Amino acid sequence: AFPSSTPYLHLETPRFRTVMTQTEVTATCVVHSAYDANVSWLLDGKDPTSRTQVNQASSTTQSISSNLTLPSSQWKTLNTITCRAEHRCFKPTQKTSNVEG
Repeated sequence: AFPSSTPYLHLETPRFRTVMTQTEVTATCVVHSAYDANVSWLLDGKDPTSRTQVNQASSTTQSISSNLTLPSSQWKTLNTITCRAEHRCFKPTQKTSNVEG
């Protein structure tokens, strides 16, 4: 019924200035999908630690927004951040961004 079951991911990372002036920063991943996908995050290819806060909300039936909040000090040590969407109706899809430290 849907033309493409593969979701489109949009990953938004905090600006350099925000990282340098705030104690916490937030990255946002928006998953555009017809399905209620499970969104997860990887920091340098690993699962986030317990200090990392993740909030997920379905804004509409067509998109899911997930916010990852972590201390600026931790963000500065990262090389990559990955947002991953999974659902049984499509192959796992991910988007990775290089973090400029």
